[in-house]
Amino acid sequence: MFIEAISEVTIQMVTLTGAIQAEGVGNVCAAPPAGVEPYVKDILGWVKYGVIAIIIGAGFASIGAMIVGKMGSMGRAAQVGASGLFWSVLGAVAFVVIYGVLNGIVGNGC
Repeated sequence: MFIEAISEVTIQMVTLTGAIQAEGVGNVCAAPPAGVEPYVKDILGWVKYGVIAIIIGAGFASIGAMIVGKMGSMGRAAQVGASGLFWSVLGAVAFVVIYGVLNGIVGNGC
């Protein structure tokens, strides 16, 4: 039933115009509702710099665990520090990628 309806619409479009014409939506810019923009910018700014602070803090804590683990002959602490450093770098890469994707979707203003 659904396929038949799509087929009928396509046939009508072709017979009326002679060719299928599809037009894009155009360049639509995402914008917050009126009056909310300053709050949205504040919240996004806090989240952005909060995530950056967490990534940097986790990196320093991981490096500290590696140093303490090696100097104190605690292999497990050094291993956890190395793993934490890996995840910190992976988190930084994910942050840059996700921020780039969201910036590409929302844009920098139109």
